[in-house]
Amino acid sequence: MRTNGEQAARVPAWPWERLPHGRWLGRLALAALVLFWAWALAGLPLTNAAALLVAAVVGVAMLLWPALGLALLAVAVPFGSLRSISLGPAQVGAAEMLLAVTAAVWLVRQLARRSLRPTWPAFGAAGLALMGAMLLSFLPASSFALAVKEMLKWAELWLAALLVLNAVDAAGALLLALGLLAAGAAQGLLGAYQFFARVGPPEFVLMGRFMRAAGTFHQPNPYGGFLGLTLPLAVGLLLSAWPARGRNRPSGAVQPQQAGASDAPTAGEALPSRRVTLAIWLAAAVGGGLIALGLFASWSRGAWLGAAAAVAAVVLANGGRWLRGALLVGVLALCLCLLVWGRVPLPGALQERFGGFLSDLTTFDVRGVEVDDANFAVIERVAHWQAALAMLNDYPWTGLGLGNYPEAYAKYALPRWPDPLGHAHNYYFNIAAEAGLPGLAAYLIWVFGGLWVALLAVRRSQGVWRGLALGVLGMWVHLSVHNLFDNLYVHGMGITVGLLLGLAAWIIAQGRRRGQNP
Repeated sequence: MRTNGEQAARVPAWPWERLPHGRWLGRLALAALVLFWAWALAGLPLTNAAALLVAAVVGVAMLLWPALGLALLAVAVPFGSLRSISLGPAQVGAAEMLLAVTAAVWLVRQLARRSLRPTWPAFGAAGLALMGAMLLSFLPASSFALAVKEMLKWAELWLAALLVLNAVDAAGALLLALGLLAAGAAQGLLGAYQFFARVGPPEFVLMGRFMRAAGTFHQPNPYGGFLGLTLPLAVGLLLSAWPARGRNRPSGAVQPQQAGASDAPTAGEALPSRRVTLAIWLAAAVGGGLIALGLFASWSRGAWLGAAAAVAAVVLANGGRWLRGALLVGVLALCLCLLVWGRVPLPGALQERFGGFLSDLTTFDVRGVEVDDANFAVIERVAHWQAALAMLNDYPWTGLGLGNYPEAYAKYALPRWPDPLGHAHNYYFNIAAEAGLPGLAAYLIWVFGGLWVALLAVRRSQGVWRGLALGVLGMWVHLSVHNLFDNLYVHGMGITVGLLLGLAAWIIAQGRRRGQNP
């Protein structure tokens, strides 16, 4: 067996280490860099100097522990639009910059160890097929810049997932989960304030005394979508992370391990201590309550439906006779109400919110529909669906170009609906219009691939790790359902999806390292 000294001797030296006193030269260069940084800070205004100093401290901390960058990235996603810079058609905010810095830090660490062999996620094949279909759609694109901008969103999603899989250890995974909960809770608290204090534009006023919450997303629907992506994580941890649960390993379950010296997780201790697990459970309880409050305040029907489906999926996947029984009773009661009364008995405001919702959605030709305040939002969506289907009819095999839906919308717009809104308000129709039938097929494979990864992670985990896996499953269900009425790959939310998918892939990777193949 080789000793540590023998292993170190086999590591190739850096070029400057071969020079006389090379290590001392490296240290002197580092000292010179620190002095230069101090000199630069001294010449700046106090506010800018303080910001740079904080950035330097955070950068050093990220260099020591890249998982910190991912946790900060999770928090930055919903707040990234507050400060951004324009680069052509794209807006670069805090989330994009943190993602780039975290990737650079991880790369530097790997190069310093002369080991650049990243682990690829279990959903890699589905993702590559989707991106291949998207690249094919570049051929007919009238705006190449918009196509590149849209492709960069998917590259960010992929990069976030790869970094989670390769850069976190067990403590880092928990820190990332807390970052996601903190981001959702902060947005939920902000949304509750907007709802009750009536902070927002006049068109968002509800019942004359409340305001639809939009958080920092400027629109209630993507705001509700973001909260719907994070709510299942809180629910999953509430169901699985209580310290008294999950101590007896279920058949086939795998416990993710603490990491050793490398960035990739290795064998070590199993579940966190009871004190840590209790703290996570309490964070999930508080964060989940605030997220649910903000989700209600969004008044977004698509977000509500997605969240309901997500929570149901989490409960079913977690098991437990009482919870499954309660869910079954609720579903049966819902079906009975629909059969007997043709509707679900809800309070007046909610009944008005869902009144005629399904009938309006199933009106596939809205050119002759009388539009009023009650059905405006739904009819507007259906009008954009019709435009997307017309685009698909003209470009069935290549689509009209990734990200080019708003560019081509004027040609396909129905009368009275000239505003392109940025997307088709149904991502399945949107990807079909932009990338054709191959793009739609590849995206459906991606959806089922993500579902398989999440279910596999649930099957191979327990305790707090099972809670994380359940959260990923619920996130994926919410994403798939809400995307029937909207597009959640906006406002940096693709990064949040990538972070959560990376957690599921990380949990699966632990089982494979322990020799338990799927």
